Amino acid sequence: MTDQTATETTELDPGRRYLVPVARLDLPGEPDVVHLALYQWLSRLEAWVTGLALCGTSTRQGALPEGTEVTCPGCQAYEPQYQAILDSQATAAESELEQRRRRVETGNTTENAAWCTVWLEGSWRWITSRMSTPQREYAADCVAAYDRYLAAVDGDLGHGEPAGLRWWREAGR
Repeated sequence: MTDQTATETTELDPGRRYLVPVARLDLPGEPDVVHLALYQWLSRLEAWVTGLALCGTSTRQGALPEGTEVTCPGCQAYEPQYQAILDSQATAAESELEQRRRRVETGNTTENAAWCTVWLEGSWRWITSRMSTPQREYAADCVAAYDRYLAAVDGDLGHGEPAGLRWWREAGR
């Protein structure tokens, strides 16, 4: 590899952070070692940037070529902890995407969409007051499923059930 950086050799996810080798600052008295730093995309700069070395030392901006050996003992000592954290963050992000995908798949049915339209456009309380409780629950479950689907599509992962959807439960309180 010539002078390509890690970003030029692999496709990186801008939503994640990575550990990359970085060069020391050319200051007198600084040991001639290769450090390790976090590498992340900053949208306001529209660029990949590195921070301080894991050991706390200031370094040159930018990643060194992939495969460059890290020689700083301080950075080597912190690497397992940082890598474990980055791995857990990546797993959590993948898990969240999987949950969102599942929500989208389970709620997007024609029946759920039809009941959601009744909820939005019809007289929900009047219509469901003419149903048995199990029928009301079923209709409300369909509306809630489609509402969760719409929220997942919009990226609103903490979305709750619409207020007043199960009015018959609220009346008994």
